[in-house]
Amino acid sequence: MENTPKIDELQAFVGAQFKIGIWEPKVNAGITKQWFAGEFLGERKSFGNPMAIVQFQNAIHLPGDIWANIDMEWTSRGNKDNMRLSSSSYLNAKLYKAFCNNCLSVSLQADDIFNKSTRDVVFYNKDVTYWQNMTSDSRALLLTLQYNFNTSRNRYKGKGAGNEELNRF
Repeated sequence: MENTPKIDELQAFVGAQFKIGIWEPKVNAGITKQWFAGEFLGERKSFGNPMAIVQFQNAIHLPGDIWANIDMEWTSRGNKDNMRLSSSSYLNAKLYKAFCNNCLSVSLQADDIFNKSTRDVVFYNKDVTYWQNMTSDSRALLLTLQYNFNTSRNRYKGKGAGNEELNRF
């Protein structure tokens, strides 16, 4: 950003969420568009191709107070700064269960199940083109045990604190 102190960009998103029985879906869709041109091979190169983004999150409340989440995201190809990005997507799944008045929780999560979050990136910089293929395996399986210490069940209700100061006013 030292050579380009400012890039004008617009981000517009719309979303909705609702509940149908045990299913609580959320849908978000949007676009990012920048107005930017940089020097490449002695000419001005436009980096104004927009990127579309669609997110779909699903929470399902199963019997036994277990939550199942299935989330996906797709991003189209387009430009970001002085880069051209290919499209990418992911699909994640998670099971979550809380115990002992939410003091203890267990979750099992699978990230990027189909290994599709990889993307090609092309950097354009004056006389140099740098291509990078992000093909690392981003799939993961996570087991998380969480315990919350000192969880407060009685919250302070504000009675008595500062009454002397309020009466002074």
